[in-house]
Amino acid sequence: MYRLPSEEKQHKETIGALILSIIIIIAGIGGMIYTKHESLEYKNSTDVRTLHATVYSCEQSKEKDNNGERKEEYKVRFTYEIDGTTYDDSKIYYKEMRRGDTVQITVYRNSKGTYKLEPGPTPIYFFGFAVMIPLGIIGFVVISKDLIKYRREEKEGRRL
Repeated sequence: MYRLPSEEKQHKETIGALILSIIIIIAGIGGMIYTKHESLEYKNSTDVRTLHATVYSCEQSKEKDNNGERKEEYKVRFTYEIDGTTYDDSKIYYKEMRRGDTVQITVYRNSKGTYKLEPGPTPIYFFGFAVMIPLGIIGFVVISKDLIKYRREEKEGRRL
């Protein structure tokens, strides 16, 4: 079926790229549905509260951006209590945090009756997921054309 071992490897890579483009399309659709759901749930919530939470864990990461400047992030884990129930959550901050600090957060009651942190910039996330769909479709079409061309050549005997 394959003339050279490299053709077999290339064919497997093409099939892998085709599967990846399908996964990108599915992830884009799933992400759009998820961000829309989160946004609507926050907008329709009848109980939105701003309160103080206590930091119990803080992980610092130092990275350099493209300009060579140092960028510090703090992944902060904190607890807060609402109506006698203690919740545990995390968020990324760009200023120094220490264990025992208090942070001001906004939470809302979701449709299941539990409290969650307000969603991030959902329009930006929604747009990002929406962009994934046409990119996945373009990849799928281009790769499919290559596979169809390869099969035609194989049937016509040019690939022996």
